[in-house]
Amino acid sequence: MTEAREPETDLRLFFHPRTIAVIGATDDKRKPGYALLMKVKARAERDGATVYGVNPRLNDIDGIPCFPALGDVPGEIDVAVIMIGDAEQGLRDVVAKGARFAIIFTAGFREIGEEGAKREEELARIARDGGVRLFGPNTNVNAFEMFPDTDGKKLALVTQSGHQGRPIAQGVELGIGVKYWAPTGNEADLEFADFVEYFVDIDDVAVVAAYIEGFKSIPRLRVAAEKAARAGKPIVLVKIGRTEAGQRMAMAHTGHLTGSDAATNAFFRQYGIVRVDDLDELLETAALFTRIPKPPNEGVCIYAISGGTGAHMADLCAWGGLELPTLSEETQQKLRDAIPDYLTVSNPVDNGAQVMRKPGQNRGLIDIILEDPIVGILVCPITGILPSMSKVIAGDIVDAYKTAKKPVVVIWGSPVTDEEGYRILIEGGVPMFRSFRSAVVGLRRYLDYWRFADRFEERPTPAPRLPSGFETMLSGSGPLSEYDSASIAAQFGVPFAMTALCETEEQAVQAATKLGETVVMKACGSGILHKTDVGLVRVGVAPGDVVSTFRALDEAGRAHGGDAGYDGVLVQEFASEGEEVILGFSDDPQFGPVVLFGLGGVFVEVLKDVALRVAPLTRADAEEMIREVKGFPLLDGARGRPKADIGALADLILNVSRMACELRGRVAEFDLNPVRVRPEGQGVVALDALVVRSRG
Repeated sequence: MTEAREPETDLRLFFHPRTIAVIGATDDKRKPGYALLMKVKARAERDGATVYGVNPRLNDIDGIPCFPALGDVPGEIDVAVIMIGDAEQGLRDVVAKGARFAIIFTAGFREIGEEGAKREEELARIARDGGVRLFGPNTNVNAFEMFPDTDGKKLALVTQSGHQGRPIAQGVELGIGVKYWAPTGNEADLEFADFVEYFVDIDDVAVVAAYIEGFKSIPRLRVAAEKAARAGKPIVLVKIGRTEAGQRMAMAHTGHLTGSDAATNAFFRQYGIVRVDDLDELLETAALFTRIPKPPNEGVCIYAISGGTGAHMADLCAWGGLELPTLSEETQQKLRDAIPDYLTVSNPVDNGAQVMRKPGQNRGLIDIILEDPIVGILVCPITGILPSMSKVIAGDIVDAYKTAKKPVVVIWGSPVTDEEGYRILIEGGVPMFRSFRSAVVGLRRYLDYWRFADRFEERPTPAPRLPSGFETMLSGSGPLSEYDSASIAAQFGVPFAMTALCETEEQAVQAATKLGETVVMKACGSGILHKTDVGLVRVGVAPGDVVSTFRALDEAGRAHGGDAGYDGVLVQEFASEGEEVILGFSDDPQFGPVVLFGLGGVFVEVLKDVALRVAPLTRADAEEMIREVKGFPLLDGARGRPKADIGALADLILNVSRMACELRGRVAEFDLNPVRVRPEGQGVVALDALVVRSRG
């Protein structure tokens, strides 16, 4: 019996093995396995490692010694590649040999359904019990891909599809540095987060680029993302699965609005993960982080040889939210010494291509722009260009990129790439985009990441806590009444309008007398969820109408909620002043509690104008959520409205986040709808609450 041992956690041995064994090695050049074996051999020869083949009918494959079984291979094995159909037996042999890592090339596991998933679970068990770290199954040997040892910062690549990673790996043809490639396959053991944690510790890795179909463990992802954020190294990824087809139905408004992809985007925003839409964007945006540092400010200046080019870029920058500040009068005057009056120099700068006539003049203009303190990034868009100009323009851009203390970016919009200017830019390593739009999107994401890095703070998760006296109330499943829901939320600092639960007319009259000239009255019970929708709310009830209103609501409430779901009539103080908002959380199957904020009424019901974050939240998260919704100007004093108490609203969002964390597993959904946000200094008040307890 093999002695149990601790699994290897240091991935350096995986990426730099001393010995590699390929189980199922073949000499048949018609089969893919032969090409894969040659890839492993080439990498081993470069790194000074030894490769063995395992095949009972062969002694040698192109100089690679072969043995009948893995146990016959001399010495220790660091990495074993399993390329046989019986992967389970192959892995048992790896365990018996004492290898530290195994790559399972074999497919036919979770990706084919339930039976395959069971086989994959068995692989994970064998590896775990045997102290072997498992890579795959259903992966390849692209982890042994050889990349040129370029100068400067590089990207590290993690993909759950080998094919989807190929265009990124081929970025080396454009001079983009690639350090490692980890095609993770089904992730029965080693997962995306493991490789992120390893890569961000490598000095010359500036960014992790990834193609992801799903995350195995959100807690592990959270740890890895926090580590990357602390290191100032972004994760740029394509994450498929934007559809809402998998969104579950929910009882609360919040549950309807927090689909799984919305939760994914919220999580990415909080942890600085840069989501892109396609592989071209992935390569160009990731490469940007390898080639330019954090900019001194967000001011973008466009420097073009055509007024049309500058105008087009200016339009797209406005669309993408990039700031084009006006250059200083001093800068403009210096530019005017070389640029005629009929060309613009305020930003964009149009040199009209005339400066190409005098050697060094173009380069000097670039320096003048970069010296302006208001400029943080220089963008040089090039469309179709005459070969006579391209060498000068490209050479000056490269020189500026290499010597300037500010980022310089080029756009090569021409379909022609076999010309000297393009070659000069590629060899010069200038960050390059192939279209105006992709440049604007990439720069926006680049700047957003550095905004995130400036404000990043870790999020300790509050420990679960059940308020004293509420154990029985929260022990069941399904919705609670408004009164009970508010009682629980109040324990977490949620302020409510003064309310009384009344079972008789006399109680209703007494409550109304205490609460003001006019009151709000509602039928209340766990069987009554959306009271306004079914006509069970009366607003502005005068003293003389309390009894008749009570009778009408009592009768309708009993009919609607039934005996088990009806508690009585709520009499609530009338809170008229303030903007209405909705706030709550829903427990996402992957990410856990997702907090939602939005303006009430049409904004949330029709426009779905909401902001989401994954709990726990920081104060910066809460303040961002408030300003993120399109209706924020209504809270900020638009059209003569008083400014709302944003600070109190942020406090309320944080209290709801704490409630979401501490009641996780007990509360599936929670709504405060509506909440009135009063003018500055007057706080907030919740007018309705709904707690839906977790099922099961």
